[in-house]
Amino acid sequence: MTVNLRHVELFRHIMHLGTLTQAAEMMSVSQPAASKMLNQLERSTGIILFQRMKGRLKPTRDGELYFAEVQRTWESVERLERMTKDIRELQFGRLNLGVMPMLAGTLIPPLLTRFCRQHEKTSVKLHSRSSDRIIEWVIAGQIDVGITEHFTPHPNVVCRLIARIPNVCAVPEGHRLAGLKTIRPEDLDGENFVSIGSPDRRIFVEKVFEQAGVLPRMFIDAPMANVASALVANGAGIALVDELNAQSFIGRGLVAKPFTPEIFSPVWHLRPNTLTGSSLADALIRDIEDELERLGYSADS
Repeated sequence: MTVNLRHVELFRHIMHLGTLTQAAEMMSVSQPAASKMLNQLERSTGIILFQRMKGRLKPTRDGELYFAEVQRTWESVERLERMTKDIRELQFGRLNLGVMPMLAGTLIPPLLTRFCRQHEKTSVKLHSRSSDRIIEWVIAGQIDVGITEHFTPHPNVVCRLIARIPNVCAVPEGHRLAGLKTIRPEDLDGENFVSIGSPDRRIFVEKVFEQAGVLPRMFIDAPMANVASALVANGAGIALVDELNAQSFIGRGLVAKPFTPEIFSPVWHLRPNTLTGSSLADALIRDIEDELERLGYSADS
């Protein structure tokens, strides 16, 4: 016969409270009903749980052994119930997040700190790699959320453009261009230039200069926008960087100026369609989109 958990719960209350009467009250049943439940539990388990002595219940040795196992099992059930509640209320879970360097050192740290405080039982593993590497991880289903500068047509990936962040011209403090209101390609003719990122981006920027008939000196090729910004702040040259990274170095040797024609750094949200959707991942991407929108960045900007 299958053991009834309601009967096991009654047994547990008897062991804790010491009497059948108190256990019946705890479970909001009559004493005769509780007595019947206890008898049914003993029949279904085949174990004599109590000695009946002058109206009192004294646990048998087998009853004490059974209670020890019930306690271990009940604690696991209670832990499962707590976890269920936490998952339902987005308080528990594990997320693997891959973010391109452009945002990993600017937008993400304060946002992720707030997110983890709101969802205090959540474990987040943050990976900051190139967009190409993050796309590889999303295709393989190794991360829950990917934030990249370009999309992929791969059938295992769902892609969505969530923002476009304008680029500015970063120049060293005291440089002759620092006083200009807006900087154009022709202003950079012959200047030391710090290029950033993927070959596709470099080709695009070089085409902008080529169309204007100017030739900056490609002085240093930096892997990331924050490195390029640091190089500019130290006087190495001029760079076109996203607004967020440039702002991090304003007052630290760098001046940010609008650049014409406008250049934008796209922000793509990628997720693997091979993984079951996560309400926690959905909550995180909502927070990222809300923060981008608060800063004035959208897919239509």
